Amino acid sequence: MSRQLWEREYLNPAISSSTNRQPSHGTAFLRGCLPRIARVRGPRRLLDLGCGGGRNAGVLTETGLAYHGMDFAYRPLAKAAARDTDGSLRLVQGSMADRLPFADGAFSLVTAFTSVENVVEDRQLRTLAEEARRVLCPGGLLYVYFLTTEDDYYRPLVDLGPDGRSLTYDPVTGLRQRVYRLSELSALFHPSFALLDSEEFVFRDTRSNGTYLRRLAAGLWASG
Repeated sequence: MSRQLWEREYLNPAISSSTNRQPSHGTAFLRGCLPRIARVRGPRRLLDLGCGGGRNAGVLTETGLAYHGMDFAYRPLAKAAARDTDGSLRLVQGSMADRLPFADGAFSLVTAFTSVENVVEDRQLRTLAEEARRVLCPGGLLYVYFLTTEDDYYRPLVDLGPDGRSLTYDPVTGLRQRVYRLSELSALFHPSFALLDSEEFVFRDTRSNGTYLRRLAAGLWASG
């Protein structure tokens, strides 16, 4: 993925997901998972992969876990730092395609809000699952909020390859992405993780080129 394109996304006011200060719709499902998250007996820390400008940090701190955010690009991390009025957020620049820069068993929860879409190869996603499992404590949880193959914004742009991957791109940013089915993600996360619960989200989203019926989903997985 191009870091230059990703940096540029955070300069474009037409992209609501990058400029919106409100939490993602998927945080509603996360709040419902709080009792389960509280039962994890591990370090009181969480890792937010692809944290962007930190729009979900406030909700994530409701878990009672210290927030650590990681993003591929500098500009979104600078936005997240600017929102960190009390200095409680720990932010680091890094790629989900590489070994995560954290110790084994460092977290009780790993989250990814519309960031696994940027991992387009099966091999890369399996490696990311293995890395998430490595940095989680025994019994740790993985929460993923992701674009689905039924999302109206991306569905007309999907190129279904011979290997079954649903590849697409954002016409505003030019970013190459992949949309997923829940069963597909679960299969790729196996054997590192087992699915515990999931929820679908349908809402209207207005962009510079029209209004779309968005269809995303969230899943909670337990480390294997």
